[in-house]
Amino acid sequence: MNRTNRKIFAAVVVFVLAGAYLAYSGARSSMAYYLTVGELLDRAGAMRQADIRLSGTVSAGTIAHDPVAGTLAFRVTDGARALDVRYRGVVPDAFKDGAEVVVEGRFDGRTFTASRLFAKCPSKFETEDDG
Repeated sequence: MNRTNRKIFAAVVVFVLAGAYLAYSGARSSMAYYLTVGELLDRAGAMRQADIRLSGTVSAGTIAHDPVAGTLAFRVTDGARALDVRYRGVVPDAFKDGAEVVVEGRFDGRTFTASRLFAKCPSKFETEDDG
């Protein structure tokens, strides 16, 4: 291999390694792991001041809008345990009592302060019960 071919080969190796690193770091940061309410409460001490994704269902009758402060308060549950959530921002159309939600934010030991709120859209293609 002559000197020019070595330079081209070295440049290709550098670009391939840089691309692989960028792909790996991008995939790693976008991996979505969600905690349930119970998992978060069990790990409360270790999870403070960490960015968390929490998954659960909005408890019926707990949604409270504060138009003056521009905040939304509700409780999210995993079926066994519940947690208060506070959120300021755009509320998805699918957000309602009983909706499955994912919130991203921080937990202070008592209240989850969400910076992002996602609501799962109900399926329009679910089958109806016979009867």
